[in-house]
Amino acid sequence: MIAGTARKVISELKAAGHRISLKGAQFVLTFGGDGTILRAARQVYKTGLPLLPVHLGGLGLLSELSLGEIPSALKLVQQKKFKIDSRMMIEARVVRRGKTVLDAMALNDIVIGKSAIARTIKLEALQKEVNLAHFVGDGLIIATPTGSTAYNFAVSGPILPPQAEAFILSPICPHRAANRSLVLNDPVTIHILKGENILLTVDGQQIFKLQKEDSILVLKSKYRTKFIRLKEYNLWRLLRDKLGWKD
Repeated sequence: MIAGTARKVISELKAAGHRISLKGAQFVLTFGGDGTILRAARQVYKTGLPLLPVHLGGLGLLSELSLGEIPSALKLVQQKKFKIDSRMMIEARVVRRGKTVLDAMALNDIVIGKSAIARTIKLEALQKEVNLAHFVGDGLIIATPTGSTAYNFAVSGPILPPQAEAFILSPICPHRAANRSLVLNDPVTIHILKGENILLTVDGQQIFKLQKEDSILVLKSKYRTKFIRLKEYNLWRLLRDKLGWKD
């Protein structure tokens, strides 16, 4: 359905004289929900091209437009009547026996979790060689400000303003009452102390199988995801409207 809608819109845009190509592009249109936006962000972040999301999915906290708004939106973009919303990304480097075996970028979150039911894992988080915490439970979410309203929010982690320059460590089903979310600025290294069949998931889409001796370095990326905003983006109003935070 989404692919068909996208093809129809592309055909209409070409008929209206717009050029559809990544070569020489000024921005990227996405069609779908937040998952589509996350996938597009990881595909184009090196180009620096901003995203203009067209909402066709579910909750849609990142989307800017409905289908019917595309023609007027393109006119505003041509007239340069827009603002750029620049979002922090995080990078995860998995080091195994001294070699980097994965270097992944995320706009929402990096999740270290178990693949087997009823098995706990134990993780150690260090910052500048100083032990921050041991997490015992189902895993750990490392979320950006953008991702703070996603899986992190589901495990009662804090919500950060979209323009914050920090990331969150939130335990998943912790076995220790003292384990709570941490908000950090500097890189953090995660060691696996106990557990089997542990997976690292990037933005809920890219999956990598971890081994016990692996270390995972998570840091703020030099790359960012940019969004074209044609109207005021107010996260708190969106949350009130979409999550029912009303009287």
